[in-house]
Amino acid sequence: MADALNLENWLMRESALNGLYSTDLHPWHIIVSYDQFDEDGDNVHSGVYEESWAGPKEYKRMYKSDNLNQTDYATERGLFRQGDQTWPDAAQLRVRAEVLDPFNYAATLEDVYAQNMVRVFGNYKLHCVLIVRHTGISDPTQYCFEPDSSILRYSRGFGWLQTAYNRIMPFQGRNLAHEVDVTDGGKPYLKLRVETIELIPEVKDTYFVPPADAKGPLGNRVSGVPTTSVRTPFVQWPASLRAKHFRVRVEIVIGKDGHVLSAHAISGPPEAFKAAEKAAREWTFRPYLVLGVPVEVEQTVEFSNN
Repeated sequence: MADALNLENWLMRESALNGLYSTDLHPWHIIVSYDQFDEDGDNVHSGVYEESWAGPKEYKRMYKSDNLNQTDYATERGLFRQGDQTWPDAAQLRVRAEVLDPFNYAATLEDVYAQNMVRVFGNYKLHCVLIVRHTGISDPTQYCFEPDSSILRYSRGFGWLQTAYNRIMPFQGRNLAHEVDVTDGGKPYLKLRVETIELIPEVKDTYFVPPADAKGPLGNRVSGVPTTSVRTPFVQWPASLRAKHFRVRVEIVIGKDGHVLSAHAISGPPEAFKAAEKAAREWTFRPYLVLGVPVEVEQTVEFSNN
């Protein structure tokens, strides 16, 4: 299990044993069906995620659903996109991550250490690793495994999101969950089912070539992508506003190094604009990567005083 001395190595090892996040695999093809639910438990979106992979810059990823239809082609020349040009939202990205890269959230955490514990889920006793922040209030990220094995069965990540991994089957020496259920605050959020997982017997030269109507290469500056904040200082509001309730929305551009290049307030009390823009410029983010290359990101952030 993990401890404070080898958390990074532990993450690398477990990532190589669960899911398909690895560069040493033979080419593979997967189809995942998914259903997304709202806070009332209603099925709001359904679709299929499909991926064919032959390397970090040689893959084809496809979403077919009621709210997103697109195919991405990764090549040595860059990333090309056919169909909807919007970027997948957080829920759509989680469809892929929960099945193929279940440790992706843990890999983004900083200033943390690990603790071991045993948790009981009904009749099941699992060995868990808690990833705890060194400072501030910490609600530990958790990863729980079958006793004396590296088979991942449960995780708790961002916010109230919890994931159960079931029907585990081996594929190329990895543990791959074929049924994945994600809840948010105890309510259904995503249900994922692996419909197909197979080797690609032969990768043809034309297999990952983008069609003529695909746009790209994508990069330099993108918008509508989920970002990870690293530092978010509080706003110092003018004294005249501190007793009021309001919100200020600010358009920002995040640079390739994660620092904010520009900030422009677009709504809220005008007398609060200067303070909100100053705070936004002091935020920092984890650089957003497209095929491993940092790009600029356009985003809107919101500040509130309650």
